[in-house]
Amino acid sequence: MRRLLSFRSEMRPVLELAGPIALMQTGMVFFGTVTTLLAGRIGPQAIAGVGLGNSFYFGLLVCASGLLLGLDPLSARAFGAGRPAECARVLAHAVILCLAASTPVFLGASLARPFFGLVGVDPAVADVAVGYLGALRWYVFPALLFAAGRQYLQSMGITRPQLAAVILGNAFNAGLGWLLIFGKAGLPAMGIRGAGWAIVGASGLMLGVIAAVCRREVVKSGWRWEGVDWALMREMLRIGVPAGLQIVIEVGAFSMGTMLMGRIGAVATAAHQIALNLASLTFMVPLGIGHGACVLVGQGLGRRTPQRSARAGYAALVVGAGFMSVMSILFLAAPGRIAGLYTQDPGVRSLCVTLLAAAAAFQVFDGVQVVLTGALRGMGETRIPMAANAVGHWLIGLPVGVLLAFRLGAGALGIWMGFCLGLAFVAFSLLLVWVVRARELAGRPQAAGPHPEESFDLSGGEMRG
Repeated sequence: MRRLLSFRSEMRPVLELAGPIALMQTGMVFFGTVTTLLAGRIGPQAIAGVGLGNSFYFGLLVCASGLLLGLDPLSARAFGAGRPAECARVLAHAVILCLAASTPVFLGASLARPFFGLVGVDPAVADVAVGYLGALRWYVFPALLFAAGRQYLQSMGITRPQLAAVILGNAFNAGLGWLLIFGKAGLPAMGIRGAGWAIVGASGLMLGVIAAVCRREVVKSGWRWEGVDWALMREMLRIGVPAGLQIVIEVGAFSMGTMLMGRIGAVATAAHQIALNLASLTFMVPLGIGHGACVLVGQGLGRRTPQRSARAGYAALVVGAGFMSVMSILFLAAPGRIAGLYTQDPGVRSLCVTLLAAAAAFQVFDGVQVVLTGALRGMGETRIPMAANAVGHWLIGLPVGVLLAFRLGAGALGIWMGFCLGLAFVAFSLLLVWVVRARELAGRPQAAGPHPEESFDLSGGEMRG
């Protein structure tokens, strides 16, 4: 009974921290949702072009943003140890990484057309995607800086400013997107290219909000720039590079699925894009819970209370899996109505209903793997999730999907069945790892909190007198 009560005591901080983060993550996906809904008023080809452009571009963007994933576990440990100036120091080095990573993403997005031709994407769909990317490529600069700022703030338990910025950005994006796509209020009708410019404008507004809050916290901390700390930069990259590669591997698998849909046709690509957008929306909640788990596990290690870190990870796992179970039931209960919100095209809608059944099958697996990825990252462990995703998606999921889709005639459904199999492998693998690591945490001795004058080692959460 005592253990049960201790476990329940961790549920509240998980919900309080992860709730706003999950809403913020969902709000970020709404940028793509709004664009897809507006594109649906143009036709299936526009939906397919937006989906193709988003898959290509965000595959590049997550490669860059993954470098920042060393920020929140290190900053959370510093905050747990009572060292806010260390948090600001981590943020400053993350900004340097942002600036270094932006240009390759911009150049990569500028070379989309040859890649689409190499993969064999329908030329009409590729034309729409290339026009969209011509504007969207500028999004990388404010997007990466916003990501660094929000991770810095959430590592200290500050979440409301990010949520407010995302809500404001979504409203701005929806209004400006409608004006630019359809040429309202005297503006030229730019089509899907206008949607890209709307996202860029909204992201700049969001960055302005978050930068002001970050500046306030940095000033409060008393931190002053003393030059680049290469040891800290190496530690950030040690954690961030495998974490970034893990995301690239996972997102790349789904992006490759979108490219393969382009070989099937515009209807399959459009249905895939709608189903993928819906699955991405539900995924944002456990992703936010995973970020919360990372912060709480890291703060527990900084405070030298490893047993609380273990309980926080388990509490986050229960919340994430529970939410995705509900989403699975929703996808099975009303797929036609959900698909009808995006399109009235009978072919696209019918295929989307089929794909949502496959999405329902992997909801819990997806929730488990992303929450545990966050909890393990809070411990500084990022290589095992990277390896599990590489095997699950690229050695199991995609090959099986291609076999089912193109050799056995299952078409679009075959690719989604491959997604399901890959996510199941990743979820079970990380669950086994977490059980072992949590048991190790629970066996460590509890210690008193850090003395204010102790020096904090960001790489391991240990104290030096």
